[in-house]
Amino acid sequence: MASQLSGSSTSNPSQIGKQKSKAYLSSVAIQSDATKYRQKYKELKRRVREMEKENDQLQIVSLKIKQNIQRLQLERAILYERLESETSSSPSTKPTQQSNHPTPSSPSKTAPETEYDIGLELENLT
Repeated sequence: MASQLSGSSTSNPSQIGKQKSKAYLSSVAIQSDATKYRQKYKELKRRVREMEKENDQLQIVSLKIKQNIQRLQLERAILYERLESETSSSPSTKPTQQSNHPTPSSPSKTAPETEYDIGLELENLT
């Protein structure tokens, strides 16, 4: 029992094999491990660069989306103001405004009268 605790037992072959493998590591094996680690490092570095590039592209897309949201919020505010001014105006002015706009059955190429009309034309172009 005392010999097992001291670690000098030669009856266990697995311990002997492990000690020999550590003792007899050649420089070729060490170089082989170093080469594997270098290749792994290069692969990981390449993957990090790809992820950073993809992240940059997603950031650009995100910024464009945020700008579109701000533009649409501004357009909505303008439309709400116009709607409010239209509803507060007298009913006698509404028929004249409706007659200025072409009907869907007879489209014509006239200059847009409001920013809203300009926005619609821009949306139709895209």
